[in-house]
Amino acid sequence: MSAYSVQNKNQRNTWILILLFVGLVSALFYFFGWYYNSPLIAVIGLMFSLGQAFTAYYFGDSIALTVAGAKQVDEKEASQLHILIENLTKVAGIPKPKVFVSPDESANAFACGRDPEHDSICVNLGLLKLLNKSELEGVLAHEISHIKNRDILIMTVTMVLSSLISFLADIAFRLSFFGGNSREKNNSPILLVFYLVTIALAPFISILIQMAVSRSREYLADASAVVLTRYPEGLVSALNKLYVSPVPSSHYSTSMNHFYIAPPKKQFGQKISQLFSTHPSLEDRVSALQKMA
Repeated sequence: MSAYSVQNKNQRNTWILILLFVGLVSALFYFFGWYYNSPLIAVIGLMFSLGQAFTAYYFGDSIALTVAGAKQVDEKEASQLHILIENLTKVAGIPKPKVFVSPDESANAFACGRDPEHDSICVNLGLLKLLNKSELEGVLAHEISHIKNRDILIMTVTMVLSSLISFLADIAFRLSFFGGNSREKNNSPILLVFYLVTIALAPFISILIQMAVSRSREYLADASAVVLTRYPEGLVSALNKLYVSPVPSSHYSTSMNHFYIAPPKKQFGQKISQLFSTHPSLEDRVSALQKMA
């Protein structure tokens, strides 16, 4: 599959994800409107879903950078970082993105935005402390590959939309106690059970959405990074350090798991099974890269 085919596929998948979100949320609120005999609820649902889709598309990157506690840095503040990114983007044939640094002591990085003209790269302070130059170059090449492949739009949109699932479940729970009088209150326990199940499943639905857009893109970005650097050993060494680094993230957010180059660690050391991880295993990624050496 050519680079242009990958880019077009990712853009198409993003719009499919947005349309599905708008449709599902609108259908959910339509059901509430029908149950409580209030057409206004359905209208509110449609406007809400369209508004959130708009926010995800145009402001998702700003939300991600804010969650990460990132600050934009200029060439004087991070000269080596800027030089590496500029050189890699020239090879990749895309504009240089904005450069951000998060004070997070965990070793990680991510790219976000909606296209190569509106994008940013954020690296954690812990990453700059842990990696040497060739390893850092491999990580940056990986993130620049996400930008070139236009992964960042679907990843950014997914971050915003998946974080809304729990919020909508909470709204559904609250609506079970309020509403119109057109239905018998005896039906409320049935709805209550439905809402409780929805709330319980919301985190798993969020993880599944992120997994669906993440794992294959990590493999592709790894391979594309090697094409840019022509040095797979740098990225292999970096991944080995990132996966085993014991430092947890101080800006952890479940909705951003799929953003990072390596699975971020929670502050309380909770470990998620590989079955539910948004990233491929270290062994699989390293094996794929070593075949390119």
